[in-house]
Amino acid sequence: MTGRSYRLTYTPEARADLVKLGEPLTRTITSAVLAEVAPEPYGGLSIERPLGGGSWDRVALVAMAAVRYIVSDDGVEPPTITVLRVINRGAV
Repeated sequence: MTGRSYRLTYTPEARADLVKLGEPLTRTITSAVLAEVAPEPYGGLSIERPLGGGSWDRVALVAMAAVRYIVSDDGVEPPTITVLRVINRGAV
């Protein structure tokens, strides 16, 4: 665990993805991101995004979704996790 406190934000595209999933699944995914990604954004079930831009561009499996996010922590206060997209594995 990093011991850092990350702020969580969502892009408009990620918010639209969550709206499509409906409120109950949105709550589940948001809770899972807070519990599984926010404490350790570079660990757990996350990996660097294949063909992505580096360790800060990541994908994690949380709840029933793949979440693509970036981590801004070098010189950014508070360090921020920005969720770019949310893909429901059940809908694929």
